[in-house]
Amino acid sequence: MKPLQLAGLAGGAMLAAAMPANARTACAEMSAAPLDGVTITSAAEVDATEAAPAHCEILAQIAPADPEGWPINLRVVLPEDWSGHAVQFGGGGFNGTIPQQAGGRWQTPAAAQDFPFKGHATFSGDSGHSVDDLPHGPDIDVRRASFALNQEAFERYARRSVNETYGAAMQIIEAHYGTPADLRYFVGFSQGGKEAMVAAQDHPEDYDGILVGDPVANLTGLKIAHLQSSLGFYRNGGAGWVGPELAQLVTDAVYAQCDPQDGLEDGWIADFEGCEPDLSSLLCAEGETGDCLTEAQLEAVMNVARPVELDFEIANGLTGHAGYPWGNTAWQGSFAGSRPVPSRPGPSQDGYDSYVYTLGDGYARFFIAQDPEYDTLGFDPNDPALRDRIVAVSQILDATNPDLSGLRDRGGRMILYAGGASEVPPAEVAAYWTRVNETMGADAVTEFARFYIFPSINHGGVGPEGMPNRADLFSVLETWVTEGTAPGDLVNSNDAGTITRPLCQYPAWPQYQGGDESAAESFACVP
Repeated sequence: MKPLQLAGLAGGAMLAAAMPANARTACAEMSAAPLDGVTITSAAEVDATEAAPAHCEILAQIAPADPEGWPINLRVVLPEDWSGHAVQFGGGGFNGTIPQQAGGRWQTPAAAQDFPFKGHATFSGDSGHSVDDLPHGPDIDVRRASFALNQEAFERYARRSVNETYGAAMQIIEAHYGTPADLRYFVGFSQGGKEAMVAAQDHPEDYDGILVGDPVANLTGLKIAHLQSSLGFYRNGGAGWVGPELAQLVTDAVYAQCDPQDGLEDGWIADFEGCEPDLSSLLCAEGETGDCLTEAQLEAVMNVARPVELDFEIANGLTGHAGYPWGNTAWQGSFAGSRPVPSRPGPSQDGYDSYVYTLGDGYARFFIAQDPEYDTLGFDPNDPALRDRIVAVSQILDATNPDLSGLRDRGGRMILYAGGASEVPPAEVAAYWTRVNETMGADAVTEFARFYIFPSINHGGVGPEGMPNRADLFSVLETWVTEGTAPGDLVNSNDAGTITRPLCQYPAWPQYQGGDESAAESFACVP
């Protein structure tokens, strides 16, 4: 329970509701509001629709200190009937666009429809650069990293924009309503999940609740994992390349071994940590071709799941990153490719097969080498010539501090979630959770934080057809913040709500116990 904040909720909500209309600054007059360090570029009244209530939409900018840099562009949505609460949303990928403010990823359809009508003021920003104005163009993801050639833009993307955007939006909210927000939340996924970690670690005093989805907190390690996993298919003249048919052969072999482990063969791997397939049977016999893998191909496949091992420390003493989960059914498109042969990407070539490679390539060229023509095919993270730069970038970029005592001490609440088959390896998110518990003690962590894993779900929120991949985690977080009701195991459902499974608190996972295979009651969360 948080008696001080509960009292604040009641008082703030009543104040917002009871405040006379003339105490507010009208939407049309917001451009003239006295603000510090932020400029409103437009203010528009938006009529109510079936999708959202009436609101004032503000677009604003926070200028760069570097005249050659970019402003932070942000959007603030101010409902006419305000709850007194505010929600900040994080970005995604290399950012450069203002993200949507829709209540969180992997939410149920009903929760998505309901969120705009909660009456919360919402805001998000592009982190301080625009994909429409980059030195090397926005055409493909690798070029979207070129903003990092500007130091201020890089530092804003890395972490500074979280607090800069928050401060600007708080001013706008108070200027419009005549009172500050009573409760404040952060919702982020992927890169936005890392930004949520920045909020929890660097600015815990600003937030009452933080929802963290599939966070790339160890972004340095993840980008190196991107390259390690995908370069195995490209190097040595593409000897390890695995095209679509062989990739499906690997996936089928993985599921044949790991799917039954949860007691039910349903195309769903519930325990990602227990999935350690033996793929040696896929190795071609001497003279064999066709439905088998060469030694080079098998090595490239095994390399996808192999952890990154560094011979030096990056931020917070880490020396690597987890490998990718075997249950990722989309790995062939993400890591190897969807074509029969590799396109052999180079510094000036746009014919990328691997989406994961493009993300790592952007990191290597623009974050580390700071050279648009750098040939990432030769990247070696343990090269002593790169070490100092990797460490320096990691210290700014990563959000891996396991000490969350600031958030706990101020009475904040956090829900962390990950996909059990995500391209953001769930083992890495779980490793961070373990470090938090080791640093703070399990009893202290239980007071303010929960961690859930969606089994068999990849980074896009997709799993086996029809299987559960949705939960209304934001409402669970709100209930914890406002009513003091801590969540336990939850329910995970598909879009139609016809198939449910338990959404277990890590390290538990849902094991089939018998009965209706489509009902959560037929499963138990087991350690």
